[in-house]
Amino acid sequence: MKKFLTLLCIILAAAVRAGAISLDECYSLVRENYPLIKQYELTEAMSRFSFENAAMGYVPKITLGGQATYQSDVTAFPEVFESLLQMMGTDMAGLSKAQYKVQLEISQTIWDGGYAKARREAVKAQQEVSKLTLDQDMEALKTRVNQMYFGILVMETNLRASLDMDTLMTANLRAAESAVKNGTALQSDLDNIRVELLTLRQQRRQLESGIRTYKDMLALMIGRQIPDEETFEIPVPRIIDPAVNMRTELMLFDARIREIETQKKMLDAAVMPKFALFAQGWYGKPGLDIFNDIMYDRLSWNGIAGITFKWDISGFYTRKNDLRRIEMSQRSVQLQRDAFKWNTDIQQTQIQKEIGRMYDIKASDDEIVRLRESVRRASESKYRNGVITVNELLRDIISENSAVIERSRHELELLKNIYDLKVLLNQ
Repeated sequence: MKKFLTLLCIILAAAVRAGAISLDECYSLVRENYPLIKQYELTEAMSRFSFENAAMGYVPKITLGGQATYQSDVTAFPEVFESLLQMMGTDMAGLSKAQYKVQLEISQTIWDGGYAKARREAVKAQQEVSKLTLDQDMEALKTRVNQMYFGILVMETNLRASLDMDTLMTANLRAAESAVKNGTALQSDLDNIRVELLTLRQQRRQLESGIRTYKDMLALMIGRQIPDEETFEIPVPRIIDPAVNMRTELMLFDARIREIETQKKMLDAAVMPKFALFAQGWYGKPGLDIFNDIMYDRLSWNGIAGITFKWDISGFYTRKNDLRRIEMSQRSVQLQRDAFKWNTDIQQTQIQKEIGRMYDIKASDDEIVRLRESVRRASESKYRNGVITVNELLRDIISENSAVIERSRHELELLKNIYDLKVLLNQ
């Protein structure tokens, strides 16, 4: 029996959860459903390939090539020396004007001045910028979700208040019908109440249509249907540290500054000397033994190995201007960051002031609703006793309903401002 009850409780709890949607769930779903979410994988893959390529700076370079040439003239012994050799019975073929070579060269960088390392750091910085740019787009979705979610909550609250008012108006309509039958009220009293009821139900249909529209819009954002019976959880207030600003845009500006800094490192590495080991081997003619080629004019195997030194000093010509350009780029990004932070601080101050104002208003909302309800109950009694008119009764009913709606609106406004501040500071 206990197992059955436990299972039943689990099923009921799951059913309750299945019939409700939370703001945090909407945040997660909209992130998963956003088309650009796939861009994260592409960005990571492209960065990985670029990083691997940048790491190839110290990988041996192997080159296979060949050539066939015909020369107008070639190196040869003087004619006198050739005649002397012929008199001695030695005939030389001489170098052929047609020359051939198939060559394999291997080069291994010993030191590139830090260029490969600087390239790897630049790739990492570019990857960070790309990722934070996507994060920035994703964070902007939360503000749109807040608008949809709290808009639905406000309209649903107004809808519930409308239903409560409908119940009150219907009860008073029955009381008025009874009074008309007894001759203690006029038919115009009934007409006034019916008009208010019709107006109220018209407004309710508009609210229902608005809720459905907002749900459909939110459903497109989160990638799943939202049925009419699904409820929206009212978020709990969150504790927010106003001194901690974790906006993605600020991190993006910092990443851009670091990315520009890597350009300076690549600039430094570009003007450094480069050292490399090399080995060449080729089969062809002429070879390294020029006398052997002159004597026999045949293809041969040849090879050399050594160390190379290269220093391109042309980078020093533009280095000063390049450094100034990099510094100006960093300064420009820093100014953009300061301007963004300045605007964010203004928004933060406005929202914090609004939160404080809403807390002050909320403190008196309960008392206003209680007093409005008391006045409405008294008016109902007075109307039944013929002390006041139906218009006065309707005025008090409408005033109570407005007070209930305002209290709910203030509560949801307070919550929305708290969550807007949470999104603003990315906490």
